[in-house]
Amino acid sequence: MGNSYLVSFDTDRIQEYVFATDKLREVRGASWLLTLLNEGRPDEKGKQSRTESVIQRVSPAYQPIFFAGGSGAVLVSTRDEALRVVEAVESLYRQETFDGSITGVWLPLAPATEAEGFGARMAMAGIMLRERKDEKAQRLLPGIEPYIQPCAACERRPAVTVSPIDQAPLCQSCNAKREAFKEYRDEFAQHAPDDLEALGDLARPPGYIGFIYADANGIGEWTQKLSSVQQYKDFAKGLNALVQDSVRGALGKYPRRPHKKGGEILPYENLLVGGDDLMVVIAGDAALSVALDITTAFEAGSPAILHKVGLRANEPLTLAAGLVLAHASFPMAAFNKLARQLCRRAKQRCAEENYREGAVDFMVVTAAGSSDLKIVRDEVLTQHSFVFSHGPREVRLTQRPYTLTEARKLLEHAQKFKGANFPRSQLQFLYEGLFHSQIEAVYRWGKVAGRVDEKKHYPVLKKFYESFGDRSGGFPPWRQGDNPRRVDFTSALGDLVEIYPFVPSAGKGGHDATGDS
Repeated sequence: MGNSYLVSFDTDRIQEYVFATDKLREVRGASWLLTLLNEGRPDEKGKQSRTESVIQRVSPAYQPIFFAGGSGAVLVSTRDEALRVVEAVESLYRQETFDGSITGVWLPLAPATEAEGFGARMAMAGIMLRERKDEKAQRLLPGIEPYIQPCAACERRPAVTVSPIDQAPLCQSCNAKREAFKEYRDEFAQHAPDDLEALGDLARPPGYIGFIYADANGIGEWTQKLSSVQQYKDFAKGLNALVQDSVRGALGKYPRRPHKKGGEILPYENLLVGGDDLMVVIAGDAALSVALDITTAFEAGSPAILHKVGLRANEPLTLAAGLVLAHASFPMAAFNKLARQLCRRAKQRCAEENYREGAVDFMVVTAAGSSDLKIVRDEVLTQHSFVFSHGPREVRLTQRPYTLTEARKLLEHAQKFKGANFPRSQLQFLYEGLFHSQIEAVYRWGKVAGRVDEKKHYPVLKKFYESFGDRSGGFPPWRQGDNPRRVDFTSALGDLVEIYPFVPSAGKGGHDATGDS
């Protein structure tokens, strides 16, 4: 293609589209529709997706670059073809999703060529996409007129049909999502859960699920280093495969579990997996392990991708992950919002570590806890919660976010506490002391250390502080100094206690060995 044109696409408001309702069937159905549009059916490897089929009708000699994660890019021969490809793909999304949409832009490949400067042209296309998306975002959605039945699922658009599943009035978009969910379940996931409550039924403690959102760090910076079209293709294909393989491998450790309504179902469901990010819901007792396994596998597999495209692979690509643990009745959109906020904080930790490894941040939402991350981190888990303060000190009752190495240690220590049957009442006693004052927390630590079994429980407590405390001889449970975040004192004790109910003992196959909840 001597005078080629680059056409780039990105799905609009993908989170708003996928999480328009709080029902798993519509959320997974929306995800499946996007998969069919972008990547095609998983049982038809090598065949074109619906988007590629439309592009080929307009431009038979088009050259695909990548299609994954709601985005895509192709090369076409003429300006007219570029215009018609954008129009055809945007029209396809409106027809298939009804209220979902995609934005396309085009630009000449020159001054780049297929062998040089391609990454920079893709970066320019990204800027153009953001500008056009901002223009489209200013358009208002049509409202619902009085006396029109609203959709029972999204409550945003007028109902036009009745669902055969529950006789609920649905709009075109939600009905399409349900139809897609039925196709997905019948053909590819017969043992997937029907709803979040079914996932919660499988968990220990019962009723709790984990929502994982993870995103790769600095992918835009890496892609700008790619000179040729072939490098970009290899990188995008390898990255998409690595994300999917990492998720598949982590979830493959958790087989189907018996459900109280009969039969067996899988303790997880993929919401969106592809490109450089992922979303998974899973039974609460497996959530942290899966988040760490995905992150570990991604890092381990990334050097091969970098090596293949000729980029220096002294350090791996890394993931930042956010994990929300909450009751299955917690709204899906709220799960997604919190997990993304946690992921952003994990990314900040990755930056502090110069992206040498990934990071994980997590939050446990209970009936008594706030679902506002800023309030929890800046007010509840700081010196502002002390009954008795100690002057102008910056104190954090948490050490989150954790690097991948630190998170592994935290999980291992929680398993050791549970494996030793460490008294839950003593852990709660220590936890409550954190919110009283620094001195009270130190006093309670010493009291518990002298009260618990000297051979069975005390070594577990001591080793935990050796990993997360002040190695210069500070006072448990506090660690002094956290220079990147300019904090005077932190403690990992509260983090341990919060995840304790969701952590299985080592070798117990995903269940709480103590039976405590």
